[in-house]
Order: sequence, then C-alpha cells, then structure tokens
Amino acid sequence: MPITGVVVLVKRKGQQNAEITKVLNVNIKHHRYYLTPGFQKGFRRVTVRGIDIGDVPTKYTMTGLEPYEIPVVGTYVDPRILPGFYYRIRPNHRKQHLFHGQSLKLLSIGMGYAKRLTFESESKVNANNYLWSDSHPDGLGLEPRAVHKGMRFQFLAENQVLGEANVFRADMPQIEKSMEKEMTPSGKFAIVKRIYVDVMCHIRLNLNDTGANIEQLMRVCGVAVVRKDPTSNEAKIVRVENIGLDSQLKILFARTQTELTFLPLH
Repeated sequence: MPITGVVVLVKRKGQQNAEITKVLNVNIKHHRYYLTPGFQKGFRRVTVRGIDIGDVPTKYTMTGLEPYEIPVVGTYVDPRILPGFYYRIRPNHRKQHLFHGQSLKLLSIGMGYAKRLTFESESKVNANNYLWSDSHPDGLGLEPRAVHKGMRFQFLAENQVLGEANVFRADMPQIEKSMEKEMTPSGKFAIVKRIYVDVMCHIRLNLNDTGANIEQLMRVCGVAVVRKDPTSNEAKIVRVENIGLDSQLKILFARTQTELTFLPLH
C-alpha cells in the first residue's frame, strides 16, 4: 500500500554511508505513525477464534509466532493441523523446539476442552510424545514439514529422468501455501497440501549418453505436493514442483522452458 513520510538519515563520523534512524509523519490509511529500522517478531499479532461446531467459543491473541507457524493455544487448534501430516513444535516465546526438534507425524487430536495432540513415538509401549493444547499459556507454533533429511527423489525434466537427489539438510522453514479437499472414487475426500520447501541435496545428474555423471551439493527450493488419502493414516509426497536450483543448470533449463520435478523414491 502507498506510504508517505519523511526519512531521517544520519551520517556519523567515520562512517561511509548515512543510516536511516526513523521515518516521521508516516501516513497509512489516514492514520499517522512513525517507523524505526529493524523488525521485532514480538510485535506480530495473531488472533484466533474457536468457531468449530461443538467447540468452545473462544478468542486468543498471540504475539511472537513465526509467519510459517500454525497456532495452537488454549482450547484452539487451527483447522489446518491434521493427523497424518508432519509437524515441528515450538512453544511460543521460546527458541528451542519440543521433542528434540524432530519432525513428528501427528497421530490424533483429542476432543474436549483441552485437546490432546498425540505424535508418533519410537516406543509403542510407553508413547510419551503428546501434549495438550493448553499446556503452554503463550501457545504453540506448529511448522508443517513435508521434506525430511535422507529422502530420495527422482529428478525429471518434463518426462525425462535426469538423475537422483538425496536430501542432505532440511532445517530451513517449510511453509504451507494451501490446503484442498479432493473427491476420491469412493466418495470420500483426500487432503492435499502444498508446502514450500528449501533444502540442500546431493544431486547426481546424467546429462548425456556417455554415462558420465555430474554430482554436486545443491540448494533446491520448490513446492511439495503432499496428499493424505482417506484410507491412509499418513500423508505422502506426490511430487515437488516449481523447482528452483542454486546452480547454473537452472539457467539452462529456464532457456528451454523445461519444467523440473522431483518424484519420491520409496
């Protein structure tokens, strides 16, 4: 949106460039503000309301969530949080994630006033990977996770297989872009999420007929299409599309207008 104002710049002794200290008389929708450099996520506010049928009518305002985190607070669990999908959990206003920062599959969301969220655990006998929606007064942020370290993909250009990709690092935030329901032949609905990912991969490409391979560590970004069928208890990656490569190879594919895709190797 259009913003007008007066920028105050100061060039201190010994500095090569002037720095912005503030912006005065800022006009946003006929209201006056002033701006200061920098960004503090503590001022980012998220207001949620429990409006589901059978839910307790509630309203909460949270500050401090990251833009890619989905809120859980009090009796409220965001409807985008669904069993079968993977999440990383962080208590609001804390840097450390729960469960040693692992990406865990959500098994169930309990009913009632405070809802129990149960996640997959290595121990079937003593499963302790669970929490309550009101366990933390400041709420929780759940980050959706689609691509994990160690996953392997087939690398395609249009319909031609170029090689394989092995995920080496997947610690960058992953961001849910959309969620849709798709009707299946049985008359039930599948859930399809599109999640933006940014990972490091070992890429092995075979770009000629001589059998010579190109292997390198490469940053890859794209949109992971994740689908949970009504008969399955786990969401699966269908493909990663809109691939971007931190490599000169991207220029080659862009010039030929070639669509790049990753298909999972199970």
